[in-house]
Amino acid sequence: MNNTETLNSKGTILLVDDTLANLQVLTQMLKERGYMIRTALSGKLAFSFMETMLPDLILLDILMPEMNGYEVCEKLKADERTRDIPLIFISALSENFDKVKAFSIGGLDYITKPFQAEEVLARVETHLKLYHLQQQFFQQNEELQNTLDNLKATQAKLLESEKMASLGNLVAGITHEINTPLGISKIAASHLTSDTKKAATSYEKKQLKGSALKAYFESATHSSQLIFNNLERANKLAQSFKQVAVDRTNLDKRVFAVKKYIEESIINLTPHLKQTQHCITVSGDDKIEINSFPGTLSQIVTNLVINSITHAYQDGDTGELRFDIRDELGQLIIEYKDNGCGMSAEQMDKIFEPFFTTRRAKGGTGLGLHIIYNLVTQKLKGTIECNSTQGLGTTFTISISSQNVTTPP
Repeated sequence: MNNTETLNSKGTILLVDDTLANLQVLTQMLKERGYMIRTALSGKLAFSFMETMLPDLILLDILMPEMNGYEVCEKLKADERTRDIPLIFISALSENFDKVKAFSIGGLDYITKPFQAEEVLARVETHLKLYHLQQQFFQQNEELQNTLDNLKATQAKLLESEKMASLGNLVAGITHEINTPLGISKIAASHLTSDTKKAATSYEKKQLKGSALKAYFESATHSSQLIFNNLERANKLAQSFKQVAVDRTNLDKRVFAVKKYIEESIINLTPHLKQTQHCITVSGDDKIEINSFPGTLSQIVTNLVINSITHAYQDGDTGELRFDIRDELGQLIIEYKDNGCGMSAEQMDKIFEPFFTTRRAKGGTGLGLHIIYNLVTQKLKGTIECNSTQGLGTTFTISISSQNVTTPP
């Protein structure tokens, strides 16, 4: 709707015809169906009207003085403000040449005078629905693009401030997640376009039967709803995912004993371990200390163990999970192993990617190992590697910069 006068109507329609009787009949017919009607006796008056208000649909006569319907249509399609407004020709000209010309310059439909009321109403309703659906599609598509643009801008800002959010991969993950609903929307829109063209062709050939028109309306309604539902889903996904933040800790930096702190972190996992037969051991030099973020290390330890429990073993399995800590020339090495099912080469290639999970059907988010990767590389300024063989378990090796490691005498 374009102003407060039309808020309660089904849409604003501009009727352009130099015959007053035609305008009166069409106005009465369409008003009874809840449309807001504006009339113009010439093309010039129509453009004057559209300077202050744009209609949702235009019904346009062809044979008019000064400026005929074809000229009006061409001028409308040349203007960015009006080119997308659906336009239906309604004329006494019935030759195929006239119809072909009408479609070729941008008309969406063609009704021959004398017209039937039900035919006019059906075509007006269909094209208004399609127009509103198109506007909705463009709006939601723009909102999705703005969301992705905002995520990219946030990525640059966080990287500059050395926070631990790698939103480059996050944007890729979001794009992957919303591809499905957008793909369905694209297919439905294509189907809707194809059906519309077929209906228009049948009409031109005077082969459009009532049953075919009814089938078309049912198909258009179904496709419209499909597009709307999937665009809503994509929009919600984007809105949800942009809230994901990898930087989840703001704890102080201090010197702490690595082995002892890992053991304390494992104690906090007792509620999870009670439900399994797994055994966790921690080995290494008790004297190795690091000047770093203990909360971050605790989160890494927790996520590694939970990842193994969730993905590496079947219910009832007895697993062996092990942390080995050592100092190699002043560099802290934390090696974590499980003897679970391991991973394939294909899974290994994607292990640290955001939203990659083999348990999505059971609620897995695919963010666990991605968060670990960012905590190690961004917060602790270290590196992490993963090695795995199917049936032989998985090993994660974390290396932390030598400048943070101390081994007291």
